[in-house]
Amino acid sequence: MKKSKIQYFISGAVATILVTLISVLNVKMANAASFVVSPLNNYVIINPGDSYESSFKVLNPFGSENDIKYEVKMEHFYEGDDGAVLLEEVGDTGQILKWVTLKSEDTGTLAPNESAEIRYVINVPKDAAGGGQYVAFAVEAKNYDETDDSGEGTSTTLEQRMVIAYRVFVEVTGEVTRSGEILNVDVPGFLLSGNIFGSSIIKNTGNVHGIASYKLQVFPLFSDEELYTNEENPTTRTIMPDRSMYHDLAWEKTPSIGIFNVVYTVEFEGVTAQVKKMVIKCPIWLLFIIIFAIVAAIIYFVSRARARRAERRSAE
Repeated sequence: MKKSKIQYFISGAVATILVTLISVLNVKMANAASFVVSPLNNYVIINPGDSYESSFKVLNPFGSENDIKYEVKMEHFYEGDDGAVLLEEVGDTGQILKWVTLKSEDTGTLAPNESAEIRYVINVPKDAAGGGQYVAFAVEAKNYDETDDSGEGTSTTLEQRMVIAYRVFVEVTGEVTRSGEILNVDVPGFLLSGNIFGSSIIKNTGNVHGIASYKLQVFPLFSDEELYTNEENPTTRTIMPDRSMYHDLAWEKTPSIGIFNVVYTVEFEGVTAQVKKMVIKCPIWLLFIIIFAIVAAIIYFVSRARARRAERRSAE
């Protein structure tokens, strides 16, 4: 069936509107105060009395249309469930703020495709206690978008901001305690929707950060052939001293229906916990069908039984 001229006109108009919207969105994204900090984390071991010097880069990426102005601030931080949370100086683990010195300017301006190297040095006192110390360099970038008001010739400056943190995990040698508890490990055995997953809560009872490892394996009900595993590349999370962390690990391509054998393994500071469970994935519409079938079967057999009793009574 051939398209009419009106249909061609409508199709062309829709395509033009879509292209215009995409162009506007691309301009807005390009104008955003986006930048790159590389790397994001640094894990280092320092002896009391020693110094450690390193750096990270701030980059205004290629393709950006605006210069960015950046500022670097040092903060104490802890690692929460959703990533780094910046704090003010807190207790013994905040002493590192007194040890760190920036060797680069803490402010600057970057044109598109330009970068700046931010150097710093950590001087650990000779009497520093062993354990974890944590500092984040919070990099805040700003740009300014000049927009012209309607026909007046006046302009309005719109400030756009973005913050990225470069985090340094320091282990000061000495009396270091590495210990932890796995408080909970679970795999839900019945799912109406969503993905098969394992969850856990781990507490770091030591005085230095530790790395938790999470592994998930999924098998068919009557087979040892793995449908999913991350055993060769386990998920890891950093857990800070005296903190508990919840984490879940999911099989993102879980089928909508099935019965599976699931193995979920968690390891932290020499402690291992594992759960093996049969998991049933049954969508709610199928559950309703099953319930309806069971109810219908019950009604059928009850009615048949009553009919037979009535026949016997009539025969007597």
